[in-house]
Amino acid sequence: LVLCRRFIEKWNGHPLIQPAVAPHAWYTSMPELDRACADLARAYDVPVHTHVSETALEANNCRETHHMPVVSWIQQHGLLETKLLAAHCVHLDEGEMFALKKAGAGVAHCPTSNLKLASGIANVERMLALDINIGVGTDGPASNNDLDMFEETRLAALLAKTYSNDPTVLPAQQALEMATVRGARAVHMGETIGSLEPGKQADLAVVDMDGVHNQPHFNNNPEHVYSRLIYAAKSGDVAHVMCNGRWLMRERQLLTIDEKAALAEAAKVAAEIDSFVTKRESSPYNKLVLLAGVQRQESFEIQVKVPVVDDSQIQNVLNSDQIEIVKYQFYKQYDHYFAFDDVDPDAARLRYREDEYVNDKGEVFQSRTRLTLIGEEERQAFPNAVMLSRSRFLAQADRSLRFYREYFAPATEVQVQKDRKRWRIIYKETDFAINLDTLTKPMAGGHYLEIKSRTWSRTDAERKANLIGELLALFGVDIATAEPKEYAEIVLQQA
Repeated sequence: LVLCRRFIEKWNGHPLIQPAVAPHAWYTSMPELDRACADLARAYDVPVHTHVSETALEANNCRETHHMPVVSWIQQHGLLETKLLAAHCVHLDEGEMFALKKAGAGVAHCPTSNLKLASGIANVERMLALDINIGVGTDGPASNNDLDMFEETRLAALLAKTYSNDPTVLPAQQALEMATVRGARAVHMGETIGSLEPGKQADLAVVDMDGVHNQPHFNNNPEHVYSRLIYAAKSGDVAHVMCNGRWLMRERQLLTIDEKAALAEAAKVAAEIDSFVTKRESSPYNKLVLLAGVQRQESFEIQVKVPVVDDSQIQNVLNSDQIEIVKYQFYKQYDHYFAFDDVDPDAARLRYREDEYVNDKGEVFQSRTRLTLIGEEERQAFPNAVMLSRSRFLAQADRSLRFYREYFAPATEVQVQKDRKRWRIIYKETDFAINLDTLTKPMAGGHYLEIKSRTWSRTDAERKANLIGELLALFGVDIATAEPKEYAEIVLQQA
């Protein structure tokens, strides 16, 4: 905020630079930070920019966490009392739209970004009907690439028709208005930019309409020129650009910068970034290190997995005095296994796991997500069908599954979902985990007994393997049916 204040003090009032305060979004900011941003913006009379309901997940999380929609949340923390520019606004309800309208907020509609990130399609028709100042935005190059306002405006016109299932919605003239004068109002600068009027800055682009893609011309209706601009013209058709009365481009030649030198410098920086990324992201482990405080942990575990049809004897033994139960939990487990080709042997497979803990009423009361990076070494067999496995690296999973899928780019992915009843027990002074698992996806109905225990030496592993054999006998389970594979491998085999 100190840096933001200094920037405002340096540039506020400049004819071409409009400082703004920009807390990213409700879910990456804090209530006290939002209030401080609102206070700072009001003190200097500058806009506030923040992301609002970009994705359905964001909107749903706000309702579940705070029991209110996103617009109500930011209103509660002062952002609607500013010159607000709300980015995206894809998943607004009617009440949120009315609140934005009442506050005089602007909306930045970013269709390319919303499509590329699969965020959804904003209800532009309804926002325009409520006379909300909604303009056309590009978002950033990470989610838009070329930042082409011609393409952006064309998409805005097309998507509004698709959303409403009405080809007359958002005609070309209105789309151009969104890209110009209404967009200027959205950023609270409508008095100085956005249209060619006396007293406003002379900002204009001269578009060459003589390209083959823009032929032939039909002049029986004066509004056809808007259709040519929105549905046929391209950014490469711009011949001249003026900003605040100063020519920046004439005859498609930039006048204020050395284009070749700028491109050469950009290529140099891109090469440096490529080198950095290649080095740092050469394996899943390196990628994981960039994201979180990954722990290298030699986690050795012995386990046995046996299909079961009737678990009544298992339940009876667990409830007897032969076994001491330390803790019982029931949770739903969602696993995604990412497999990689030709990688670091320490990082052949990554598991994204989400656990949802369920109480006696069937309600989820707690959840956790984590990543486990597993090496490709062969598992070792022990007596009583027990297998020894090793996980190598652990990290908290504080981002979405979609993010990890795009970031790690696995060669293959396997999804496994199961309901798990887990007992932490002590048997003959030794800790074990007893799991009764029911697979629910991708194939439903598979029931398994799983017995696990951490180990630290071969002698310890052999001792615990013998104890597991005793437990299997107590449970009345046939060792001959034991399944040596992991759940992901079982799913792949059955598929």
